Amino acid sequence: MNTSSNGYVMGFAVTVCVVISTALAFTATSLKSTQEAAAEFDRQKNVMMAVGIVKADDTRPRGELEALYKQRFAEVVVDTKDGVVAAGKTVEDVQKMKSAEDKKRYRVVVLSKTEDGKPDSYVLPISGKGLWSTIYGYLALEGDLDHVRGVTFYKHGETPGLGGECENPAWCATWSGKSILDAQKKLVGVAVKKGKVDGSIPAEKAHKVDGLSGATITSNGITNFVLADLKAFDGYLTGLRSK
Repeated sequence: MNTSSNGYVMGFAVTVCVVISTALAFTATSLKSTQEAAAEFDRQKNVMMAVGIVKADDTRPRGELEALYKQRFAEVVVDTKDGVVAAGKTVEDVQKMKSAEDKKRYRVVVLSKTEDGKPDSYVLPISGKGLWSTIYGYLALEGDLDHVRGVTFYKHGETPGLGGECENPAWCATWSGKSILDAQKKLVGVAVKKGKVDGSIPAEKAHKVDGLSGATITSNGITNFVLADLKAFDGYLTGLRSK
């Protein structure tokens, strides 16, 4: 056999490619369930971080944290078009949705409960464009459905040290206590200011947080998509407030 011939070289290259691609496909398929479970745990942990039940550096075993989530949280699917809980739809239904319109309309809201089972806070999924990427997070509202309990931004591709600071727990902590409603109970959201918040100005103190240094576009993006998502949930939240 002439191992230097073009036919042999091409055949060898094709064989290697087929073997490697088959191995990679098998590996990806076999790890899919593990990856999905890890992604689901990451989601649960970020919800708990937004509420303040756990911290980013929590070292408790995964099983313990998953049990805590099951005990203290409940999930409902909200029809943002009608502002009500979507009857007959489950979280699994939402996760399987392919249509962008359906994904936008049906959203999962997480309710945290006290140890005795009473509703304690409402956690809303938030996401939108920053500078380089879509930023994903959770915004937790107190039981009054006005004041922010906490926020977390857990997935993004923003610049480390600049827009990437949106995931910094110290910055996220500055959202706590901010109000999404003005004095007339109109939805205004929480804005990321360029620069520092002036505490002597009531509106800034109530509705704004310090900007991300050197990341104006990321800051503006967060301001815009947080308000947009709050508007999407406004019918649902207004209904809860009226009860």
